[in-house]
Parts: sequence; C-alpha cells; structure tokens
Amino acid sequence: MSQKKLKIVVFSDYICPFCYIGFYRVEQLKKNYDVEVEWRPFEIHPETPKEGTDLNNLPYPKEYLDMMKANIKRLADDVGISLKLSDKLPNSRLALYVSEFARKNGKFEEFHKLVFDSYWKEGKDIGDQALLLALADIVGFNRKEILDYVSSEEPKSELMKSLKDLRQYGINGVPTFIIGDKIVEPGYPICDIFRLH
Repeated sequence: MSQKKLKIVVFSDYICPFCYIGFYRVEQLKKNYDVEVEWRPFEIHPETPKEGTDLNNLPYPKEYLDMMKANIKRLADDVGISLKLSDKLPNSRLALYVSEFARKNGKFEEFHKLVFDSYWKEGKDIGDQALLLALADIVGFNRKEILDYVSSEEPKSELMKSLKDLRQYGINGVPTFIIGDKIVEPGYPICDIFRLH
C-alpha cells in the first residue's frame, strides 16, 4: 500500500525574505520527500501605499534593519541563494491577487516563482502592474482576464479567508508552515520539524 502524501500548507508574502528562503527550503524538501504543497497568501504590510515605500521610512532603528539584513544573508547562504536586497518595499497586494488568478488557471507554481525571483533576485518592483502583467505574459495569461479578475471581489475575499485561517491558529506572522498536523511558526527551522516524519 502506497504511503499517503504529506501535505504542507505555507502562508507567505512575496515581500518577506524569510518566505523566499522558505520557498527554496520547500523546493529542497520536494526533491527528497513525497509532499503536496499549498501556498496561501498573507499580506504582511497592508498599510504600504500602492507605489511602495522606502525601507528607511519603516519605523525600525537602523541597527535593527542592519541586523535583519545580516540574518537574511546568513539564511540565504545556508540554502545556497543570493538575494538582491532592494531599498524599496513594494505593496504586495496586486502580486498576491494575480497569483490567485494563476492558481485558478493552473499555473500558480510557475507564476509564484517568477514573482519571488523578480523581487529577491532582480530587485524589481512587484507592486508595479506593468511588471506583473509582463510576468503573466511569460506563463501565457490573457491580460484582460487578469485585470477583470483583480478588479473583482474574489481575490480580496481569498486574501481575507487566508488571513482568517491563519489567525485561527493564533499566528500573525509569516512564513508559517503547517506540516501534516504540526505548525511551524516563523523563525523555526522547517527542516528540523520535517525530520519528525
């Protein structure tokens, strides 16, 4: 009898560096384990203006930001990726909306990786509609259908549902991994808990 696939649900946002690192950790796990992965949207900075904001305008001391950047680099090195840390924090809502369109149309994984790489490898503004439509072109989507979808209530409803689902676990941060029946909160090494299976 074949063993049932283990399901991993990941709550994440494209502007979260730890989510991007988590994406590569999940890709490594998929090479070694028979898993089913579901990515769920979570907007960590809904207050960010549509045009984005300078990271230096965030209410954190410079020392904290420097420490966070060093920590991000260390974790990225650990999974063998290099990041291009932008000075601009984009508004991620539109990217999350278009990724829901990609999910509905069977190309979520492909689009998901394009958005992550555009921001973290290339330093591009993923809050920019023109960039997102160009990425959607790569996976073969119809621009009008995307624009109709993101202007509807559906993607907002999906985002709110995901937020509600995550908060039912008493968690407000990402990345959060639910592996089988175990919750891996932000900051916990996913590979360690995965070894329990």
